[in-house]
Parts: sequence; C-alpha cells; structure tokens
Amino acid sequence: MHPTNPDHPAPSRRRLLVSGGALFVTATAASLLAARPGGSGRSDDDRGPATGPSGASPTASPASGWMPGVTRIPLERNFVHGDRDAQRGLVLHVQEGEGSLYERFNTPGIKTSSHFWVSRDGETEQYVSVLDRAWAQVEGNGAWASVETSGFATRSLTEAQVDAVARIYAWGAGSHGWQAAVSEHPDRPGLGVHAMGGAAWGGHACPGTLRSAQRAEIIRRVRERLPGGE
Repeated sequence: MHPTNPDHPAPSRRRLLVSGGALFVTATAASLLAARPGGSGRSDDDRGPATGPSGASPTASPASGWMPGVTRIPLERNFVHGDRDAQRGLVLHVQEGEGSLYERFNTPGIKTSSHFWVSRDGETEQYVSVLDRAWAQVEGNGAWASVETSGFATRSLTEAQVDAVARIYAWGAGSHGWQAAVSEHPDRPGLGVHAMGGAAWGGHACPGTLRSAQRAEIIRRVRERLPGGE
C-alpha cells in the first residue's frame, strides 16, 4: 500500500468526458479536485521506462483503445505507448484505498499505473489506452489490460462496481475480442485477477477472495450485454 503523498503538488491535467458523442474539456486539476476527494491507495509496480502522453484521439473508437462513456484522463507518464503483445482480457485489482488514482499514477518516478479505475459508486476513469502497456501486474502487462477498484480486499465490490466492471469488459469483448469467461491462469483469456500470476506478476494476493469470487457475476452481466445475450 502506497498512500498518495499529500505534499506532492497536483499537476495540471485535462479531463476528457466522452458521453453520447459530446466532448467536454476541463483545463485544470483544481476544478477536478473540487468535484472529488484526493486519491490514495496502491497499485502494483512494474519497473520500466516511462513515456509521455499517449496522444489518444478524443474520438473513442475501438482503434484508439479508449472506451466511450467514461471519464478519460490520459496519463503523461508511467506507461509504454503501443507496447501490447496480446489482448488476453482484463485483470481485476483492489486499490486498498479510496479516491481517484490519476494523481498517483501521474506522479514522476512512481512507475505504476492501470488502464481503468472504478469508484465505489461506479464512476469509471480511463488513464491509458488498452493498446498501450500500463504497469499493473509486471510480467502480465503485455497481454492484459487492468482495472483498479476502489476499496479494500476485506470488502466486496459494490453493486455499482460490479456493473461498471461488466460494462468495461463488455466493451473490451466487443472492441478487442476479450473472451467472456473467468480466467484462473495467465495463459487463459478472460477476466482474471492479479493473484493468478504468482511471483511473475509480483506475488500479490490482490484483489482478495471476496472480489475474485464476484467475477462469475460480472461475466454473467457481460454476456447479457453481448449481441444475442451470449
């Protein structure tokens, strides 16, 4: 667990909110922080070279790797542009804290990030295109996208979080071929968890047994959203 340093100044940023084709740009972090509490918590480390902004198009097309209808806040660092070698699915993480992780993930030198973050009320932020490599599960970063979920391993995902993760996964299934299945192994596509990667993924128990067990319900909802209710 690495709480956000309250003494670290918040960098300026843009918030791009894509909903129904409309695009809203807020120019400073101050207005964002007024709308939500400052983030704290941890995500797991993958040492590697940081890059600059992803340069993602504001049109959230499948080719861009950005999901429509969620809050888009591209990181300026702590990911690798265009460095994915597969689209095996999505890895579920627990934040062990509350609040947006953008400021933490955008801190110079942190070398940790995830593609998505979901709050307890289902608010979803995307920080990295799923075509780019976020730093969430070490050796699993090349093949897997990642989602951090606000809260703690000792508490289940909220109903809103279950639904938000299902929406992310259904989008990934439709746009990037993620298989609508629960995965228990790094070589098997589906909705996985950080713990399944063992030592090669950092040796973490994340997201804990409670949240891991909720994946069956998430995938059930994913299948309802796919064409034909598959």
